[in-house]
Amino acid sequence: MPPVILLTRPAPDAARFADALRARLGEVRIVTSPVMQIDPVGALPDMAAIDGLIFTSRNAVRAYADLHGPARPCYCVGAATADLARDLGLEARAAEGDAASLLEMILRDRPEGRWLHPHGVHLRRNLADELTSAGIPTRGQVVYHQAAQTLNAAARACLTGSDALVLPVFSPRSAQLLTGGETITARLYIVAMSQAVAEAISPLPRTICVIAAHPDADSMLESVVSLWHRAARVEGDGTGA
Repeated sequence: MPPVILLTRPAPDAARFADALRARLGEVRIVTSPVMQIDPVGALPDMAAIDGLIFTSRNAVRAYADLHGPARPCYCVGAATADLARDLGLEARAAEGDAASLLEMILRDRPEGRWLHPHGVHLRRNLADELTSAGIPTRGQVVYHQAAQTLNAAARACLTGSDALVLPVFSPRSAQLLTGGETITARLYIVAMSQAVAEAISPLPRTICVIAAHPDADSMLESVVSLWHRAARVEGDGTGA
């Protein structure tokens, strides 16, 4: 049986990624079961005092729009986040897909004014403090909550079955939620978005875990497609990884 792909991203991003996978792989079996639901929370500060925005995820862009944030120039962690910001009418610049490259870009540009970093409740790196300490006044603001979701029956069946399962994991938070659930018996082929994600997912048993070449959706897509073909060959001829 060809490997199944399990997507655990929040629903809008999972649907987009599933479409991209089917465009490359055809009608493969994809099971979608988000481990997080993104809910806008709180309110924005007085935006009259804010000159620009810093986005480290597409979820933050969506939440900012849901909270009726006004147009401001923005720095974005990667191309996909910048594309969404532009779709919503924001002037956006994209870094190379991770917080380090985003911070480097902003410090290199040294923009004037006061900046806002809208982010989720669960924050891995405090960019606002780092930028403020470097002389670029920046405020962090929680604008969404990453509420944990229980895996659905189809996802649990995949994880506790005996077939090959390709599992892309996009964030340490997703990895942590996945490692705290079912007893895994499937032969897992994991694609981690970064080294940090690979470390967070390490408690799960697996046949193999690869890390995407770059921490962005395009690299994840390439890695998932490649690993799916690899898993299909391995499972088909029984030669091992």
